[in-house]
Amino acid sequence: MKAETIRACSIWRALEVVGDVPVLLIMERAFLGTNRFELFVEQTSLPRSVVSARLKKLVENDCLARIRRLPARRHVYVLTTKGRDLFGIALMMLRWQHRWEPRARDFRVDLVHRSCGGSIEPVPVCAACDAEIDPRAVSWREGPGLAQVTPTYGRRRRLTEAVAGRRSTGTLIDTVIELFGDRWATLVVRAAFTGIHRFDDIQRDTLMATNILAGRIERLVAQGILRAVPYSNHPDRFDYKLTEKGLDLYPVILGLLQWGDRWYADERGPPLLLSHVPCGHDLKMRVTCSGCGGELTLDNSGFAVMSRKNDEKADG
Repeated sequence: MKAETIRACSIWRALEVVGDVPVLLIMERAFLGTNRFELFVEQTSLPRSVVSARLKKLVENDCLARIRRLPARRHVYVLTTKGRDLFGIALMMLRWQHRWEPRARDFRVDLVHRSCGGSIEPVPVCAACDAEIDPRAVSWREGPGLAQVTPTYGRRRRLTEAVAGRRSTGTLIDTVIELFGDRWATLVVRAAFTGIHRFDDIQRDTLMATNILAGRIERLVAQGILRAVPYSNHPDRFDYKLTEKGLDLYPVILGLLQWGDRWYADERGPPLLLSHVPCGHDLKMRVTCSGCGGELTLDNSGFAVMSRKNDEKADG
């Protein structure tokens, strides 16, 4: 019997590496400068065994490098070029958090662009025309590297309420880490962005068990990312369409696709080809400063955690 397969686009390949809550929490801390095992454990509140396993995975996938630093001969974890290339995705997650859940926590993480000295927001723009990217102005077609694969969905760790409470300060992003740390939920969002809206069609696209798919759709609707639009009353049937809040996740999805294209596309080329309709060029996202328009990088950006209670800087 032939095994069932799904589309192995670059988003799916990227999620194989980063579609996991502990991995995203560790990468978040790495972007903030954490580089020692004990500090990763302390700052993420994850079990030591989980931190150890995920650090090993990130080293094996060349997102982090484990090196011995003199004179203490202590091992530290440093971002590789591939790991640093995930920074734009983290900025798009932060942008979404600011836009859609600004009051979810009693603090705010501000992004500082050192080149212009201001507290700013990251803006996803088309590299060809510098216009801000609107997902409704993007077309796509199959690329030369499109392939079908047999999916293997291993059990992945979700962020418990206890862990979330212990790491409730100094954190860049929360809800969106839960979403993109859940590979199944992300694949549902991917399906919606590619015009697949009905339960049975999403199930064929992802090969999820129906109970798992039903749970993910229910959660995405409750979070305001999807809305259920009835198309039949006998029996009740729904299209699951992205809300404005859901559409605004597009820069994160696009970032995952570009990262997967760069690091996992084979010699045939990328699985999907995107075009920016307003300018007609192939779409490539750049993340820029809302103040000066300059490109944001890990080297020219910083963060400040501001308390909402007294608006005083908590940490940098």
